[in-house]
Amino acid sequence: MHRHPLFLPAAALLAFASLAAADTDAAAALALRLLPVLAFAAGMSVVVNLAARVHLFEWLVAQLERATSSREAAFAGFLTLAAACTAFFSLDTTAIMLTPLAIQLAARFHLPQPAVVLAVVWIANLASMPLPVSNLTNLLALGGGAFDSQQHFRHAALQPASAAFAVAAAACYLARFAYRGAAGHVEHDSQQHHYPRPGAALLVLCATMLALLGPVPYWVTSTVAAAAMWIAVGTDGRRGGIAPLIPWPALALAAALSATATLCTTAGNVAGAVQHLQGAHPWFIAAAGAAAANAINNIPAYFALEPAADDPLSAMALLIGVNAGPVVTPWASLATLLWADQLKRSGVKVPWKHFTLWGLAVAPVAVGAATAALLVAA
Repeated sequence: MHRHPLFLPAAALLAFASLAAADTDAAAALALRLLPVLAFAAGMSVVVNLAARVHLFEWLVAQLERATSSREAAFAGFLTLAAACTAFFSLDTTAIMLTPLAIQLAARFHLPQPAVVLAVVWIANLASMPLPVSNLTNLLALGGGAFDSQQHFRHAALQPASAAFAVAAAACYLARFAYRGAAGHVEHDSQQHHYPRPGAALLVLCATMLALLGPVPYWVTSTVAAAAMWIAVGTDGRRGGIAPLIPWPALALAAALSATATLCTTAGNVAGAVQHLQGAHPWFIAAAGAAAANAINNIPAYFALEPAADDPLSAMALLIGVNAGPVVTPWASLATLLWADQLKRSGVKVPWKHFTLWGLAVAPVAVGAATAALLVAA
């Protein structure tokens, strides 16, 4: 059954209106915290989708193909790139930027397409703990006062982040073995390997990556980058306007779920249940975070459970749950929604049934390993 295209935006507006009616201050605070990440996701979507129109990702994979003929080196290099992109540029950037690249990589090196695209979403989520900028939830935790400084956060996150990434890498290789009969395919074409260098678009993309490491707010960087890429791709790349380049349903769903979750936490019984988690063992907080993220999305899950995480150990446990756990349901993280949007735009299908079944195996191991590492390091 297909939803009307205005269904999710209308649901988001209704959820915010209901929250504003119940608690104006809570609605304003949520909007101020949520709007920057949605603006960032929208801007990066425009950047990546415009870059795809000038064959930037095909060109990049062609360069990799010229550099190595080794399937193993290409796959390992891609996993490393995904981890670095997630750590320094956020999981949402990885989902948006590397999904098209993964599809091209699978085709060029005859790798199992489902395994390569699943690797993107797993690493995007599971590798999103090492730095504050790796995930919005990390920034929320840092801004909420649970950690004294970025250095304090990095030190607390080092061991659990390493454990979660190890689980993600193991899952990627296991999926590659499981899907070994589903190698990516590309039609033979004498021109396929000779895309012209997308000079202006490549320059914009590189400048954007560098700017994301600087002090400029990330949503400002993505907005400026979208405008620069719009100019760089020329007339042919601008067909249809900007609106179709933005994943409106995914952004609206994240907003609606966040507003709904915040509204629920204003209810006395829900707020009381969250307060009961205060002082709970990190295992319970991590498990609660993972369960809530898969139920309502990790951003509203963090908002809902934040009152229970009032010290560095419990805050990191909550981050483990909401960062490494949301790989079971399609709506569990914005990165997963953006990943699915990129797959749809590329005409690639990975059944949600496969995603969920894999997630049911990966999430408990990742959350468990990261929490155990956290407790060992504490």
